[in-house]
Parts: sequence; structure tokens; C-alpha cells
Amino acid sequence: MQQDKHTTSHHRGHLPQRPEVKHQDTLDLREFWKTLVRHKRMIFIMSGATLALALLFTLGSKNVYRATATLQIERESTNILNFDFLELSGDIRDTRDFYQTQYELIRSRTLAAQVIKDLKLDDKLSETSPLTSIKQWLGISNKATEATALENAFLANLRVEPVKTSRLVLVHYDSSNPEQAAQIANAVVATFQKMNTERRINTTNDAKTYLETSVKESKAKLDESVERLDSYSRDNGIIIVNGKIETSTSITLNKLAEELLKVEKELAEKESVHAILTDANRPMAERVGALQGNVSYLQTMLKRLDDLKAKNAIESNTNLRKEIRQMEAAVKMEIDVKSRALPGEIENLKNSKRAIHDSIAKAKTEAIKEQDKFIAHGTLRRQVETNQELYQDLFRRLNEVSIAGGIAANNVAIIDAAQVPLKKFKPNMLTNLSFGALMGLLLGISAAFLREFMDDTVKSANELERVSQLAILGVVPEVLNNTPSQLAQLTIKEPKSSVAEAFRSLRTAMRFVLRNDNNITFVTSACAGEGKSTTATNLACAYANAGGRVLLIDADLRNPSLHRTLDIVAAAGLADYLQGNIDTNELVQATAFSNLSLIPAGKLPEDPSELLSSPGMKTLLEAARTEYDQIVIDGPPVLGLADALVLASLADTTLIAVRAENTRMAAITNALKRLRQANVNLSGLLLNRVALHRGNSYGYDYANYYYNDDKQTETGTAKKGVVTTLRSLKLM
Repeated sequence: MQQDKHTTSHHRGHLPQRPEVKHQDTLDLREFWKTLVRHKRMIFIMSGATLALALLFTLGSKNVYRATATLQIERESTNILNFDFLELSGDIRDTRDFYQTQYELIRSRTLAAQVIKDLKLDDKLSETSPLTSIKQWLGISNKATEATALENAFLANLRVEPVKTSRLVLVHYDSSNPEQAAQIANAVVATFQKMNTERRINTTNDAKTYLETSVKESKAKLDESVERLDSYSRDNGIIIVNGKIETSTSITLNKLAEELLKVEKELAEKESVHAILTDANRPMAERVGALQGNVSYLQTMLKRLDDLKAKNAIESNTNLRKEIRQMEAAVKMEIDVKSRALPGEIENLKNSKRAIHDSIAKAKTEAIKEQDKFIAHGTLRRQVETNQELYQDLFRRLNEVSIAGGIAANNVAIIDAAQVPLKKFKPNMLTNLSFGALMGLLLGISAAFLREFMDDTVKSANELERVSQLAILGVVPEVLNNTPSQLAQLTIKEPKSSVAEAFRSLRTAMRFVLRNDNNITFVTSACAGEGKSTTATNLACAYANAGGRVLLIDADLRNPSLHRTLDIVAAAGLADYLQGNIDTNELVQATAFSNLSLIPAGKLPEDPSELLSSPGMKTLLEAARTEYDQIVIDGPPVLGLADALVLASLADTTLIAVRAENTRMAAITNALKRLRQANVNLSGLLLNRVALHRGNSYGYDYANYYYNDDKQTETGTAKKGVVTTLRSLKLM
């Protein structure tokens, strides 16, 4: 056994390496197209069903007519009198909020109920909704909510459409009765205008009532505050002079302040004059000028003295100088007389100042005592002023509201009344069918991609090679309307078929895998039903057709099928041989095909894995290796059974059959994991039953190169031509 493993390992270095397939990071539109082609039937069915539903809905719907009235809604009404305080339209800071409020008022239940009442639409309101009609037909109508249901039906048919970049609003109403549609549309705009006017009038009346009440209350408060102020002033001897609060003490204090200011001024003047007169260094003229009162004679004397000095300067003599000295002595004597009288006057003024200060101190003491009276009086006075201002303002506004009531223009105007519609508004057959077709197409495409996303079966050769890290050695196209026996013999019986060509290609690929003395191939699959028995039979037939001696072994001791496929009746087989019940002469069976022999499975044992791992199986294969050019073993699937691992370890290479669009990627991954853990030699994958005409992404373009069948019809030829054209455009 160790020697066999060594021999097998020796030839593994000549096997092809696992491909390294890179992810495609870019968007592949062809893959999208192929996905749509694979699921085209589902897309067509969903599109057709949706289109049929749209058609039935259109045919079953009532004709609906739309009448339209036009309104003009201004942001604010035109004020005949400029009363800014009276905001009849409300405190709306944003124009968009204002207009949105108007639209909601048009769609309000209050307006709907008023129109229904005015037009008496209790039993005349036509229904346009198919769902509502179905409910009425089934009798699902609650008596307790008939009014609400009527309003809901009314509002469901009412539409408000603002005209962009304007103050116009279109009011639509839909009805199965064209006359009723126009009638209701006109009633809606008229009711809205009326309700808007009433709201404005009610606002004015409410404001007038409120102001009248407020004026009365304000007048009473004003009278009361005036009475309190007068009483307090009389009781406390407070007098208002030029708008100022005065008392006897404050008057006395003001007079004393005036006297003090006068004395201080006079004292400052006397002291200044005394300082000048007593300053001998000052010129005589300046000292004389500082004197106040009747000193004109001194001015005359100074003038005479100046004249004498000027004359003495011209012609000096003794008499002139004597006269000048006498004149100066006289002036000086007068100045001294005046200066000696000033200290007494200054002292008297100082005494007066001190007396005034004492009086002021006493008056301030009295004023401080009266301060609380002033504060209380000021509080009462401010209350009177506040109440008076409030009363005057309210009285003025009451007069303005009385004048403004009813003269403000309505900000809602009806521009165009609704006319009876002549053409139906809906249903629109073309629009509904187009929408239904588009919706069905979108639903179908979404379902296709959802199914593609949820389906993890094998759909792409590149993805399969990337996940398995094995090369795909062959692609077998799908063949319909054939029994398993016919499929197993297609390689020999129909050599020009696409299946035969596929297995010949597989045979060629296997020659590069099996070199030297390696001639044992084990064919298995991840799960049952993936075509491993068909693959083993056709591969053996392909080898036999090439002229080599081929032995086909049915090693599936749990569910054998090769003896039925090749029409051989065998009472004994491999299981009987391994149990020692027969010898090799009874083991190998001839088939109907030249160069091809079969070892059937025989009687099914209780423990197949024990028989397959026995020394007899290894001895059988070693003996067969010398007598046959190729040995093909058909075994059970890998998952869930140990038989496949035993057979894979005995074979030179293992070929895994994968059924396209049936085998799950997870199953392949788990099967390969088990095989690799057993350290077996994996040659590659065979992609089986590939529906090439369905646009699968297997990366092999075999559909147009197989031998043409002489019996193909013109329809088939045309179909191949279409497929060829699509492939040339890279749409398939």
C-alpha cells in the first residue's frame, strides 16, 4: 500500500497546476445580460402578468372626469386703512407656510362637510376608486362612520395644485359624473372664499369686543389711580409745579441753594479784588480797574496822571514832577481806602455763607424725612401715567377697529370657474399599459437578480475554477429526450453529436493528466444525480473508440447502474470478488462495444467501504493495470460516504463531475475539502449538462462548432443563425 502511494505521488508532479483565477473588480455588462437571458422566462411571465393586471384594471375602472377652478390667493389683504396692528391673516413669517396653510384649508374636513351639506351629496357622490366600489359591492360599509367615509371619499377626489411662480391655485375635482365634477369644484372655491371672509369678519368682531372690554377696564383703573394720587398729594402737602413734585421744605431748600450760590459768587469776587488792591507790584491802572462801583473819578485821575507823565517826558521840569507825585499819592490813597473796607465785607459774606449752610443742613434733614412721601407719590404718579397711556392706546385701537370692520378686501379671488369637462381624465389605456409593462419588467428583473443572488449553484466557469482551484477539463452540453442508457452510449452510437465531441475533448485532456503508467481514473461527484455514471461510461467509450483496451469498473456498491446502462445481466460482480465468492474469470464481462469490458458491482454488501479498502481491491487494480490501457472507476459521491475517499486513494487521478445549475458551490467546496484531506490526486472538473443555448456564463463557446446534424430542420438552422449573431455581438 505504501509503495502504491509512493508511485502515485511520483507522478503528481506532472499534473497541471491549479489555475489562479482573479476576481473581476469591474462591472461586466455581459454577465448581467446573461443573467437576464437565463431568467427570461420568469421576466416575460411577470411582465405579462403585470400587463394583464393593468389591462384588467383599466377595463374595469370607471371613466373619471376632472373639473378645474382657478383661485388667486394673496399673501395679505389690501388694507383700505393702514392698521398694521390688525393682522387678519395671522402671524405668518414665511410665505411658504402661509400658502401651505391655505392649501390645507381647502382640503379641510370642515370645508368638505359644508360642501356636502350645501350640495346635498349624501347619496349623489360618485365613487372613482375601484377599491371603494368593491367595498360597497361587498357590503363592507359601517353605518356609524358614513359621514366620515363620505368626507374621505370627497377629499380623495379633491386635488389642490399651486401654479409655480404665481399666486394662482388650481382646484381639481374628479368624478365619474362630469356635471357633478364642475359643480363640486365651483362649490369648493366659493365655500373657501366665503369661509375666508367669515373668518376675517369674525376676527374683526372678536377684536372689537375684546377692545371694548379692555377700554372699560382700563378706564376704571385710570380713575382709581388718579383718585389715589390726588388723595395722597392733599394729605401730604405735595404740590406739582411745572410737572415737578414740590413741598415747603423743597421750596425752602431751593431758595437757600440760590442764596448760597449768590453769596459764594460775591465772596469770590471780593476776595479777588482785595488780592489785586493789596498787591503793590501791580500797575496802578490794573489796581484801579479791579475796583467795582463808582470809581470814575479815579479813572479821570489816572488819565490826568498819564497826560502829565507824557508831558514830562517831552519837557521835564520841577513843577511837572511835583504835580505827578501829588497825583500818584492821591490815587494811591483812594486805593488804600477801598482796600481797607474790603476785609469787613468779606467777613460778612463768610458769615452769611455759614448761616446759609446751616439752614441747608436743616432743610436737607427735613427733605430726607419727606423722601418716602416722594417715592410713594412717584409710584402713584407712574401708575396714573401707565394707565392713562394704556387707556388712550386701547381707545384709539377701538376706534380704528370700529372703522376698519368690514372694509378690508378679501385676499381670495375666484379667477376662473370650473367648466363641465368634455373628455375623460382617466383611465388612460396607453399610460396604464406602459406603466404596467414597465413595472412588470422591473419586477421581473428584480426577481431574476434576487434569484441569481440567492442561488449558489454552479453558473460560471470562472467562479467554479476560482472556488475549487481546479481546472475545468471539459464541458458536456445538455441533451434532452434521452434515456440514461442512451446518454451513456452517445459517444459510440452518435459520434457526431456534441456529447461525443465533448468526451473526446475530455479524453484528450486526460492524456495530459495520465502519463507513464498512470491509467486508473476515478470518476465521482459531490452529490448524487450529477452524471458521474454517465461521465464514466462515455469516457470509457471514448477511450475504447480510440482503440485502447478499456476496463470500466462499477465500484458504486450502494447504488450500481452501469450494468443496466450497458444492458448486461450479471449475477456476480466486484462485491462478490472482494468477498472471495468468485475469481477473476467470472468477474470481467464483455460489452456490446469493442475494446470495452465491464466489472459490474455484483450483490450489494452490508459494508462497502470495508470491501473497497481490502487488499483484494488493490490487487485487482494492479492486475488490471497490466492488461488494460485505461481503467475507469465509477464510484459513489463524496459527501456522506467514505467509499469515494478509499477509491480516490487507489486511483492515479480523480475526476469530479459537476452538474451545471444544479450542484451547489458549498457542496463542491466540502467535497474537495474531504478529498484534499485524504491527500488524493485531483485531475480536474467536468462540467456536465450545460445548457449552452440559455446564455450561461461558462466561458466556453461550443454551441456553434459541433458537427451539424443532417436531420436538423430549417427552424433549427434559423435559430442557430440567431444565436450566432447574438454571440458575435457578445450579447450571449
